[in-house]
Amino acid sequence: MKRLFFFQLYMLLVFTVLAQIPTGYYDSAIGKKQAELKTALHLKIKTANVPSYGSGSGSTWSVFAKSDVRPEDGTVWDMYSNNHVAFNGNSAASGMNIEHSFAKSWWGDGRQAAQDVQHLCPSNTTANSAKGSWPMAVVDGSTTYSNGVIKVGKSSSRPGGVIDAWEPADDYKGDFARMYMYMVTAYEDYATLWTGNSVNQLNNNTYPVFEQWTVDLLLKWNAQDPLSQKEITRHNEVYKVQGNRNPYIDYPILGEYIWGKFTNLPFDPNGNTTTPYLTSPINATTLDLGKMAYQQTKNIEVTIKGANLTGELSLSISGTNASLFSISKTTLTKTEAETGYVLTLTYNTQTIGTHTAQLLISGGGISPTTLNLTAQTTDNFMALAATNITSNSFTAKWTSSATATGYDLNVYSLKSSGSTQTKTLLEEEFASGLPTSWLSEGYTDNQTTGFMRIASSSSNGKLTTPALNLATDGNLLTVRAKQYNTDTGAPLTVTLDGNPLALWNTSSTAQTYTVNIPKATANSKIAFAANASSRVYLDNVKVETVGAVQTEISVSGYPKNVGNILQYDVLGLLPDSSYYYTVSPQNNSSIKTDPVLVKTLLANALPNLNGNTISWSKSSNGVFLTGLPHSCKILVSDISGKRINTIICNNENTILSLTTKGVYFIQIMTSSYTVSLKVVY
Repeated sequence: MKRLFFFQLYMLLVFTVLAQIPTGYYDSAIGKKQAELKTALHLKIKTANVPSYGSGSGSTWSVFAKSDVRPEDGTVWDMYSNNHVAFNGNSAASGMNIEHSFAKSWWGDGRQAAQDVQHLCPSNTTANSAKGSWPMAVVDGSTTYSNGVIKVGKSSSRPGGVIDAWEPADDYKGDFARMYMYMVTAYEDYATLWTGNSVNQLNNNTYPVFEQWTVDLLLKWNAQDPLSQKEITRHNEVYKVQGNRNPYIDYPILGEYIWGKFTNLPFDPNGNTTTPYLTSPINATTLDLGKMAYQQTKNIEVTIKGANLTGELSLSISGTNASLFSISKTTLTKTEAETGYVLTLTYNTQTIGTHTAQLLISGGGISPTTLNLTAQTTDNFMALAATNITSNSFTAKWTSSATATGYDLNVYSLKSSGSTQTKTLLEEEFASGLPTSWLSEGYTDNQTTGFMRIASSSSNGKLTTPALNLATDGNLLTVRAKQYNTDTGAPLTVTLDGNPLALWNTSSTAQTYTVNIPKATANSKIAFAANASSRVYLDNVKVETVGAVQTEISVSGYPKNVGNILQYDVLGLLPDSSYYYTVSPQNNSSIKTDPVLVKTLLANALPNLNGNTISWSKSSNGVFLTGLPHSCKILVSDISGKRINTIICNNENTILSLTTKGVYFIQIMTSSYTVSLKVVY
């Protein structure tokens, strides 16, 4: 009964935002992609009955009195401060003014956009003044203003240098991202008026308009801060007055169709497009097969699914290490592809190192789609991922060790001792060049002993670390670097999983730089990049973590000699618990594998309608789902029914990242059925 209530509440919220969209309002955008889609939306929303700017009947403040009201006390809802100020009829509230979230100085006053309430917000005057006309970005440098809601200061978000910027609170980042996307769409015809790089945010074109770093930032914030009831209410009240809507509120996923991961797909809110396209995999995404033992073979399943195809699809492998990857089929019929074909991708680990290739899908009338493949092979003795995981058991596996007469297996859990310690996750001095576990892109070399040079006079360069477990707080990056010869102040850009982390301007002598690493994932990667003619020497990279000291508590009966075998069934465990295992060959006890984490399942699992078993368990940063059907959509809502995440999943297992404890409602959807879970995290 509770599950039904949560679902009904969720659907009520969805209906609230969609209820006022007139029938056929977005018909002109159906079937279009990227720039064409953006222009179609522009033509639909460019005309608005904007109110007069300022106070009085029919003014901006008369709209705010309905659109920007805190429901708990009836005060002005200020997204720039925590102040609760009473309304003053249709006049400006005390200490507040009207803020152009998208600064009007970027195009000049005296035009409709200056009065468009879709991007006008009531603001505390001091915060408004501090924000000024700076671009919106992550403020990660020195701060000149902060009131607990917005920050103003230095930002390294834009590659190539530090800029002045302002940053909204996490609760409103999605609101402002959708306003920015609205403005460059509704006022696409202002393209020649944008002040371009002088504000470090826009270019003078109709598409893509935003510089790439801004595209990445807005799409990230759009996903991280989903629609709230506050934004829905505001939008509908503004629509009543102006008669035009913000399509990025009606359909938050639209940004991905125009600038992001769905640019190869035609848009249709009802799914009725006749244009051929692939729903899986998404173009230009990366499939990481992880680390494998030497001379092992790994199979992974990839779902190929399309719609409205005109014929068969052709599949091929290309790229640097194409010979190490193979596929089970090179041609799919129209019927196979539209039904959804599970392709087996095989990685044959015959050489040591990091390997990359691309799976290319073409034909059938679609735009060619590329799935990037990456994997790593090592000849070290290692423990493999556990299999046959249940609520009270799993099968531990490992590679063979030469001349081993048997193996010692230890299974244990960890308990915090209450004290803390510093642990080095990665340290590299490049004494022997670039390790095989690192990835190099563009121009890099180690002609100077002990240094890796990034970029040349004509080519950019980039180095990426191997995967690191950064799923906890308290991580620190230390880098020692210098500029190349006369490339004065050459900037070194650092990103974490593709997101800006730091930007340092190097000098002629090697300097040490540090930055705190925010909580990320268990398989995060840090990249270091430099631009052509701004070359950088990278001398040393170190990643450390400060965390609680953990004491190993072995499971009863372990460690034990399991004989000369390569797998062993571990039994009698507790459900919904974390265990680790390591393996040592008996003839060389100094060798021990890295620990492998195993999370046992809950005692009760939920069968789905296909006979699979979908189950969930807690992880350190969210919920671990297993037994998922191929090519499913996962919708995550909080206890109030607010959608907080939507995931397209093509794997049997996945982790749903959750930042706060609470009750969540999860729907797992396929084309033929839906499974619902209530999760207490």
